[in-house]
Amino acid sequence: MPGGANLTKFHPLRLNVGFLLNKDVGHSRNFDFEEPSLLIGEDFLISDLRGSARLSRTGQGIYIQGHLQGKIDLECVRCLSEYSQVLSAELNELFDYPPEKDSDPHLTISEDAILDLGPILRESFLLNLPIQPICRIECMGLCPVCGEVITEGHQSHPEEEIDPRLAVLKTLLS
Repeated sequence: MPGGANLTKFHPLRLNVGFLLNKDVGHSRNFDFEEPSLLIGEDFLISDLRGSARLSRTGQGIYIQGHLQGKIDLECVRCLSEYSQVLSAELNELFDYPPEKDSDPHLTISEDAILDLGPILRESFLLNLPIQPICRIECMGLCPVCGEVITEGHQSHPEEEIDPRLAVLKTLLS
């Protein structure tokens, strides 16, 4: 399944819910997640994934409610340094069982009773990524003259001598 958990035998986001499918409607079970590092899909690496989810048996399948949180390494758009961003995901989804023909394939439980949280968790984390990642609010970015990270102790640079033939253009900018 694209964007889902890696299709190995064991993956923390692939839950065997066969026992829950055999229970009466209303039966539920809690799952706790704690992974130091986890690859979701082929390209989305989350570290310090923590959280819990409650899976409940319904007439249509399994309803999942939960909250998961993890960290991802991003690059600041201002200073270009790497930093860790905390991402949160709220899970409130109904997984169909048995799968219907027109059901979303990411929200169905496979015939072997495996529920894959990978696609919805990846989607939720991606939607929570900042459009312009900034390492900290106070980040002032890079100096346009020397290219160093601007800090409180950064020295301003003297103005360059302008070619006298272009001096008229400078007055237009003032």
